[in-house]
Amino acid sequence: MIIKKNYGEKNMKNITKIIIGISIIFLCIGVVSAANLNQVFKAPTGLEPMGNDNFVDKQGHNIMISEFNDDNKKTWFENDTDPLYSVIPSDSDPNVYIGVTDEDSYLLEVVEKDGTKYIVGSWTPNSSQSDLTKIAENLKEFNNLNKVTPVEV
Repeated sequence: MIIKKNYGEKNMKNITKIIIGISIIFLCIGVVSAANLNQVFKAPTGLEPMGNDNFVDKQGHNIMISEFNDDNKKTWFENDTDPLYSVIPSDSDPNVYIGVTDEDSYLLEVVEKDGTKYIVGSWTPNSSQSDLTKIAENLKEFNNLNKVTPVEV
């Protein structure tokens, strides 16, 4: 019985990693029509463009941008896709969400620019206090640079 339990937990972690990986890929690819989001949005200090809709630094801090739609809303803002993934509104702003897996930490929000809504995720594969502080700083700087504020999901 113990072997089966451990085997099941290990498989759930692997499935979780696969689901999160696929979700990140979809968020990275996004459903962006015609626009390169790196040209629509400015990056926080130290983050460089990677692909059409991501900014990354050498420490693993990332800003991901994806056009907002119902599928992305379900994937990123509802707790029904994976038992090891949770997302909750932050205490400081109910329109900024904290997402946590067993490996990654996220701050998520929806912003509107030029009549289009986007999901903006600031995340890190690390969970030290300095890394969590950095992703919060990146999100705040991103919002200031691009003159956007979180809107209701």
